[in-house]
Amino acid sequence: MKRALILTTLFCAFMVPAFAQDAPPALPDNAQQEGPRYTLFTKFFRGIGNIIASPFEIPVTVYTVGTETDVFIGATAGGVAGVMAGVERLGCGVMDVITFIFPPYDRPIISRPVGQSPIGKAAAATFPREL
Repeated sequence: MKRALILTTLFCAFMVPAFAQDAPPALPDNAQQEGPRYTLFTKFFRGIGNIIASPFEIPVTVYTVGTETDVFIGATAGGVAGVMAGVERLGCGVMDVITFIFPPYDRPIISRPVGQSPIGKAAAATFPREL
């Protein structure tokens, strides 16, 4: 086992230079660099990411509303708001995955981070801390 590990390490160490590439040429000072490039894969993987992140809307929204109001309001209104925000993120992710072959690729349907939905902010604003 030890011998196989050593041989694999040595093999990798000697093969890395074989696959090395030259650095890309430097751009002149007056040339403008390209911005980010959006493709259909960007839209597809953004949709997959939204589908994966959708269940995390619930606990994050519960925590956010709970810190802005109190624990009971965070667990109840924040939970409902989290479910609604999660369903919204899931729907946007499914739409991105279904329509990933059609442009535009650079405009996401939902672009806010997890837990920052307007539904959660409305739930926190409905029940202020003073109540």
